[in-house]
Amino acid sequence: MKIARKIPLAVWYTAMFVVIATITYSGLFLAGRTLIWEVDGIAQHFPILLEFQRILQHHPQQLFSWSWNLGLGADQLTTFAYYVVGDPFNYLVALVSPSHLEWAYQALILLRLYFVGLAFLGFSRQFNFKKVSQLVGALTYTFTAYTFYVGMHHPFFLLPMIWFPLLCWAIERVLRGRHWLPLSLITAVVILSNFYFAYLLALGGMIYALVRFWSRRRAKLVMRSFWQLFWRLLVAVTLGVAMAGVLLVPTLLAMLNATRASFNFANGLTSYPINYYVNLPNRLLTNGGSVQYWVTLGLSSISFIAVIYTLRHFKRYWVLNWVILAMMVGILLPQFAAVFNVFSTPSNRWLLMATLVFAYATMAFMDQVTDLTATDLKWLAGVSGGLLILIWLINGFYLNIRKHDIATYLILLALIGVLLAYRALNLSKRQFYVLLLGVVTLNLANNGLGWLSINTNSNSTEQLRQGAAMKWVKNYFDGAQKGLSTSGQFYRTALAPNYYTMRSAESDVPMVLDTHTVGSYFSVQNGYVGAFSQALGNSEYAMNSPLGSLDGRTTMYNLLGVKYLFAREDQLKKQALPAGYEVVKMKTGEPKIFADKFIYGMSNHTGTILLKSKNALPLVYTQRRQISQHAFDQLSAVDREQAMLQGAVTTTHATGVKSVNPTVSGKTVDYTVQADTTNVLDTLDKVVIYRNQHATGSSNNALTKLPADTITLTPEQRESLTPATGLTKPSNRLLNLIAANQKLVQKNQEDNAKGLTHMVSDVQGHQLPYQLTIKHPKRYRKMELYLVLDGISYRRSSIKHALKTSQNTTVFTSRPYTKVDRLNDLRDGLKGNLSASGYSLTAQTTDNQTTFSQLGTTNMSDYEPRTSAVINLGYSKHARQLITLNFTSIRSLRFKSAKLVAVPLGKTTHRETRRLQKSGLKYQHVTNNRITGTTTTKHATVLTTSIPYSTGWQLLVDGRLVQTQVVNKGFVGARLSAGSHRIELTYRTPGLKLGAWLSLVAGLLWLIGSVWLWVRRRPRMRE
Repeated sequence: MKIARKIPLAVWYTAMFVVIATITYSGLFLAGRTLIWEVDGIAQHFPILLEFQRILQHHPQQLFSWSWNLGLGADQLTTFAYYVVGDPFNYLVALVSPSHLEWAYQALILLRLYFVGLAFLGFSRQFNFKKVSQLVGALTYTFTAYTFYVGMHHPFFLLPMIWFPLLCWAIERVLRGRHWLPLSLITAVVILSNFYFAYLLALGGMIYALVRFWSRRRAKLVMRSFWQLFWRLLVAVTLGVAMAGVLLVPTLLAMLNATRASFNFANGLTSYPINYYVNLPNRLLTNGGSVQYWVTLGLSSISFIAVIYTLRHFKRYWVLNWVILAMMVGILLPQFAAVFNVFSTPSNRWLLMATLVFAYATMAFMDQVTDLTATDLKWLAGVSGGLLILIWLINGFYLNIRKHDIATYLILLALIGVLLAYRALNLSKRQFYVLLLGVVTLNLANNGLGWLSINTNSNSTEQLRQGAAMKWVKNYFDGAQKGLSTSGQFYRTALAPNYYTMRSAESDVPMVLDTHTVGSYFSVQNGYVGAFSQALGNSEYAMNSPLGSLDGRTTMYNLLGVKYLFAREDQLKKQALPAGYEVVKMKTGEPKIFADKFIYGMSNHTGTILLKSKNALPLVYTQRRQISQHAFDQLSAVDREQAMLQGAVTTTHATGVKSVNPTVSGKTVDYTVQADTTNVLDTLDKVVIYRNQHATGSSNNALTKLPADTITLTPEQRESLTPATGLTKPSNRLLNLIAANQKLVQKNQEDNAKGLTHMVSDVQGHQLPYQLTIKHPKRYRKMELYLVLDGISYRRSSIKHALKTSQNTTVFTSRPYTKVDRLNDLRDGLKGNLSASGYSLTAQTTDNQTTFSQLGTTNMSDYEPRTSAVINLGYSKHARQLITLNFTSIRSLRFKSAKLVAVPLGKTTHRETRRLQKSGLKYQHVTNNRITGTTTTKHATVLTTSIPYSTGWQLLVDGRLVQTQVVNKGFVGARLSAGSHRIELTYRTPGLKLGAWLSLVAGLLWLIGSVWLWVRRRPRMRE
């Protein structure tokens, strides 16, 4: 025992970390999986790290430049600042080869996780807790639901778990009268690592400072006055902020003009959905099988018991308990989460800081664990048992939970047993601590396996298989990128709609393939690009991915200079292609097909073809006409897109340039609406057929073998089947439901008599499909067709509605509806996500299918209420008469207006496009930070580009600086006088120079202060 006490605490922690991490992560690695998530992991984090590695190893200076591979183009420093720039661990990838990056990616996750516990040990050393208490506290802080979750999905989110205890350590030093310089350094490190973390930890740090001040004041400890401490903390933080200026200033400027600059506070919620509260008890100690609103509690059993203990001794832990109570209230309120999430979505990421509170409570409990009274033990056992009873009640009087969760609760009971056994069996302290540490280790390993083992959590099957990540990146386009033009002329590419079906909004893999693909997926996106996308009603817009694949819109492709499309081989014959895009062929005249590079679980199982257009506009060209913002805003979203070919939309009037009112090109298409009531049980015949098709048992009677599409019975069938289905004398309840369906269908038909305004569900909760029949379909051949929806509103389901539709279905099937059925339906309704769901609306024609989605309020990244949509039904050379609409997940959809609009893409469009192509820069040369070329015009024009607007772009015309402005809602432009001009556009990261000076000056001040402090203390150290 004496030898054990001499072993440094960090060594004990390291040994325990190795044991728990080995057990936990082996569940994933032995299954041939990795820590790279198939959603954001491969779509964002891995390709960004790969690109960052390339920059570090080959061109470090490129980090401070523009890149044409970040969507339409973006600043690399401010884009990557959210992910990799400020993470010190990521710089280690410069030491490994790209072929080993998959291994490095995972090793860095485990390295960060290890440092989480080390940081906590640094924090805990300031308090007089026992070594074993600090060890258990560090382990419970390190291995939490939050760290397991983010380690699998968002690895850099482990950083605040490292910085927060260090930040609290530095604040504690100031409160105890020590110097504030360490706080300045930690503040700078926090801000450099991630501006979002900086905000989150700033709130946490302020709360910690206030709480500790209150605690020390209650304990009557010697301490400076509040205002003295306030000014010391303010100076320290201010110096730290200035030290981080080199990254903070550019990032803040980027954020002020980002797509996330405007958002819906708390997703518009006043309270969470009922299922959130119902599922909360089972998430205290487990992950509950899923993560909702970023609730990642998953406490260890020892921490749960510690919280019970501190709350029981409320006065002894007065301040700590008030913090715990505040957190308990906070987790119930979406507004609380939204404030901590920069006043945006109700994401409970603040719980990462709550783990420090729980770990502190754990240490307090561990210090008293050998002195527990009989009453303490009764409380601990009673509340633990009460939690299990509550979960049993919530789950409908039986433990309808994962088997692994049951193991977690058994470990909780085992821990209670160990605490009881200490006195009952008269164990020595050594025996007790060995048993206790054994149970804690088992508990933490078990919790980890609950996240990482494919046998316990289906989410772990979303982790990529070993070796798949790099193969996926290299073969993302099946090698089709090698077929792109290498002429040296600048152009962009895009993915055809549905090239990949993925859960993420978009993918950043094309970034590392140097394809200049317009789609991108970053947390910080240029707000001007978002404004352009929204102005044109792009249905694929999302804050993280403002363009998507442009919804297959021909003119938008051309405006943005998209010369090539990557499309699926199987789309060649089945899918309508955008106008003007032709299949790249071989010399034999056959389509050039790049065979599918199969990767298990990831491939799209078809080869890739390239589509090429001659209509893509140059990066920089001149417009001899301008359109005012007012005139532009009066147009519909569809007409706005075509208007940009007719003139440049200017924010400041360009003197001498002709102003025009754009021609409206969209043609309203007349149509009729018909709901498909085939499956609506609105006649007795349909009920007979329904019961026949859903009956249990079997029959040899040929009459009972009805085709699936039967909706009307013959007299012979009716005579045979009516008695067999118990419908000789149908009940009044059944007849009422049939009548309700008839009334619903009739009312819906009346609502839609003059156009689609209402999509509904029947009394069973089944959404009705709808068919729009175009009048005179031949008129709209060789046109791009749009479904334009305005004034969208929708009605979600509810527990009451779900219960009612379930009961209605049992009436139709004649199946008895028991009390157990009702109880199960009620439980499922309470635990389901009915009141927070979004929906999808799919439109299908003979040669195209497209989907518009409204995300639910549970989405923490891209939720925005969508009240309008422009759905591209595609360009087709053929007549399209029928459009089938299907919606999902909700009860009904309403529209104030639903128009079909056809846009001709013929001679007029072709003429305007050719005119703009001819006005492009001559001798254009494009590099990351510089574009040069010449132009000659007879009249004043508007220099128009598809370069996302940024104040970092400066325009020199014949060597003279010319003021730029936003053109076409989102791009760099300027007025040009008549004549021949040499054009030069250069880019510098906005705010970088100012930020660098701030960092330099503040860094020197910090260094001088540190030297002065060392010199001042040196004599004391000698003494």
